[in-house]
Amino acid sequence: MNLRLVYLHRNLTRNVRRSLLTCAAVGLPIMIYVLSMSVVHGVDKFLDNSAKQLRIVVTQKTSIVNPLPEGHRKKIEALDESKQRLTSVCGVQWIGGQRENDPTPLSVMAADADSFVSTMPEYELTQDEIDAWQKDRQAIIIGSGPAGQLGWKIGDRVSIVPTLPPYRAMEFHVISTAPKAPDNQSIFFRKDYLNEELKKDGFPEGQVSFFFVKCATKKDLDEFREKIDAAFAGSLDETRSLDEKTFMNEFIAQQFDLPKNLAILSGLTVFVAIMAAMNTMSMNFRDRIAEMATLKSLGFSGGFAFSLIQTESLLLCSLGGLVGAIVPFVVFTYTPARDFQVPLIQTLVVEWVTCMKALGIAVFIGLVAGVWPSWMAMRMHVVRALRNLE
Repeated sequence: MNLRLVYLHRNLTRNVRRSLLTCAAVGLPIMIYVLSMSVVHGVDKFLDNSAKQLRIVVTQKTSIVNPLPEGHRKKIEALDESKQRLTSVCGVQWIGGQRENDPTPLSVMAADADSFVSTMPEYELTQDEIDAWQKDRQAIIIGSGPAGQLGWKIGDRVSIVPTLPPYRAMEFHVISTAPKAPDNQSIFFRKDYLNEELKKDGFPEGQVSFFFVKCATKKDLDEFREKIDAAFAGSLDETRSLDEKTFMNEFIAQQFDLPKNLAILSGLTVFVAIMAAMNTMSMNFRDRIAEMATLKSLGFSGGFAFSLIQTESLLLCSLGGLVGAIVPFVVFTYTPARDFQVPLIQTLVVEWVTCMKALGIAVFIGLVAGVWPSWMAMRMHVVRALRNLE
């Protein structure tokens, strides 16, 4: 058997606990990297889908918290009387909410009943669901995320307490769980129902949080985004119009800046893995100074010593990285965890490309961690090393 392989085997199995801990110190950060990047890629896909919808989101100029009057809808529609370029306008009012005696927050919104279906075609409602939406004032569309979490299904009568006015329980009939919708967390109901409930309690009605404006082409989106803001310039309710991808990206950043934070987390975990692997390889080298000096005294070259330590570092880190990359891929592809729901991106998809990148990072960690002790072994002076051991 090759002498180098024998020596590597002896070194890796000499202190099994240290070797396993080193693999774990690399494998866990690699696992975190794979999961973090999978979430980031999922958010990117969600934003790309938003861009494909060719929608403009119109909000109040100073802040999304400030509402806009419902009357803005007719003025926006008037910018294209043919309705060939601005195909649909839907006012949406966010009210939040939760179930009674349940603190779990819900993303509940009231939408214009007559234009919701045409403005949000990605929900792919069936004809029966569309008919129920148009006929039933209390119809509600529950995202697949909260529907699965709360056990709600089509035909159920549910009660939701809004975070904003009217602040009391509202009754709904579930007509769809929107299994094909890219956004699996949002809940929509009819805005005319909300206006009636607000009027009963004396709260102001006729307001929206923002408008979704469906455009026919990308050129129309870019053109009318400026025209809409120009139409309301100088008024008491000036607007700020963004394409939906930009709006959603800003909204995510304002709420928790998930992609950026996960990217930072991934970088930090890789850095920690490098530090841990470097510390282990330095300890391994210090423990074997006498052996390295003896090998060199017997005629083995400095390159032989360099390759031994470098190869050992690569093997340990690659093995840890392989485990760290394979485990999340298997768990989220072939086990019940594949149905795990993540806000915005629905199910978490761990792609093999991400795993291969993670394995490449593990190899890089092995190279970096082994450079310094390998260099020291190659440059070692035999007599000086043996004298220091006395």
